[in-house]
Amino acid sequence: MTDAGLPLAALGDILPSGHAKLLSSPKATSYLAQITTLPLDTILAEPDNLSSTSSQLTNALTNLCTSSYPTFLSLHSTTTGLTSTLFSFSSTLDTLLEDIPSLESAASSFSSEITSIQSSRRRAALVLEHSSKLQDILELPVLADACVRGGHFQEALDLTAHAARLATRFPHVQVVQDVHAEANGAIRALLGQLLATLRAPAKLPSLFRAVSFLRRIRVFPERELALAFLTGRLEALNVALTNAEGEKRGLDAPDAWVRYMKKYIDTWREGVHDLLTQYMAIFLERPPADLSPEDLHTLRSLLPACTAQLLSRLLDALRLALPRFPDAPALTALLSQLTYCATSFARLGFDFRTLLPPLFEDAVRARVSGEFSRAVEEFTRTPETGWAAVGAPRGGSGTTAGVLHMPPQALVVYPPIAILANALLAALNGLRLLAPAALLGDLAKALDASLSKAFGTLLEAPRDEARGAAMAFLRLLVPFVRKGLIEGVYGSSVGNVPPSEALQGMIEKMRVWVSEAETKEAA
Repeated sequence: MTDAGLPLAALGDILPSGHAKLLSSPKATSYLAQITTLPLDTILAEPDNLSSTSSQLTNALTNLCTSSYPTFLSLHSTTTGLTSTLFSFSSTLDTLLEDIPSLESAASSFSSEITSIQSSRRRAALVLEHSSKLQDILELPVLADACVRGGHFQEALDLTAHAARLATRFPHVQVVQDVHAEANGAIRALLGQLLATLRAPAKLPSLFRAVSFLRRIRVFPERELALAFLTGRLEALNVALTNAEGEKRGLDAPDAWVRYMKKYIDTWREGVHDLLTQYMAIFLERPPADLSPEDLHTLRSLLPACTAQLLSRLLDALRLALPRFPDAPALTALLSQLTYCATSFARLGFDFRTLLPPLFEDAVRARVSGEFSRAVEEFTRTPETGWAAVGAPRGGSGTTAGVLHMPPQALVVYPPIAILANALLAALNGLRLLAPAALLGDLAKALDASLSKAFGTLLEAPRDEARGAAMAFLRLLVPFVRKGLIEGVYGSSVGNVPPSEALQGMIEKMRVWVSEAETKEAA
């Protein structure tokens, strides 16, 4: 038989259909492919071999089951548990796979949160690392303010400059900008303190230091700084002058105005002298190098405007006070004080002596004219003793005038004439202490007017009673007092100052009046 060479497909076809399915497995196919290569006798013996092998395997399996059944039971139990575990693991794995997106989302959110926290922690660590430097920066405003309060202005400016440099270096760091703003607040406090120094009673070193710091702050241009300086010094001087007005207490006292003006002028002189010297030393002697010619001209023009205002205030005070001075010695002392004051200011280019004479001339004119008028007013009142002579005959008029500075003795016998002579001589003696040359004409007119009024009083008196007094008045008193004023006080000649027309008319009337009285008496 040559069937051993049949192809595998034909061998499978001859087998039952149930076995064909078994022979389709890879192991069966491999076995069939091997068996077809064997000789026939080998193939015929193959069933016995297979049966023997099956029996051996069955016996071995039976022995194995008998001896190792616990292992098989354990293996079965383990396999069952493993299967259950794998199923549970599969379910858990499915659940895990379903939760992975949410886990991934939570992980991303956590990563974002932890990133910000890590950034905060890094910043906190960085802050902790540089805490000493940060503390120094944060303390800059406090230190600057403490320096300003303690008067350490240089240190305050250095701290503020450091804060400004930090603000320029870190423009986007809000803390640094806040520190700079607070440090600028300390500079504003420093500015207020420096301006208060300009308004306070201070000497040149303090004022020079204050102006130097104001220049460094660079808040005001130089001319505005000069104007602020003058304004502050004027305010300080006004306070001092206001305090000097305390001397005006009790102005009813005769010397109240004298005390007040003496104190006022001393205060004014000291304050103005300090203002002039301080301004010139600070702004004119050493002006800033970068100052323009226009600004320098402005600085020089501010001082005359200020001194003009101060001088105007002094002159206003003099105009108010001089008419209230009680006597000539007080006026003389005040003029001497003002002359010394003006002379001292002449070295600074502020000589105001030429403005004083008009004021004192008005005061002297008003005072002397008033004394003349009061003397004649007293004379015009009818005396209790009448016009008759006392201690001499009624007709005793043949007296002569004495020397220039000695009143005629014959006037003593006529009390009203003697009283008038004493009052007029008292006015002339006071005038000798302060006799402005320009007032000779005015005072001569005032004296002539007073004598004319006194003539009128005599002309109205009874002729018999007042004839002697009228003759003494006409021939002795009038020439004597006019000569005393013109020659005794002013050293001029009576011929250079003729009597006024009103006085001339009264003299003529009095001569006629006396002649008629003498003629009547002779008859």
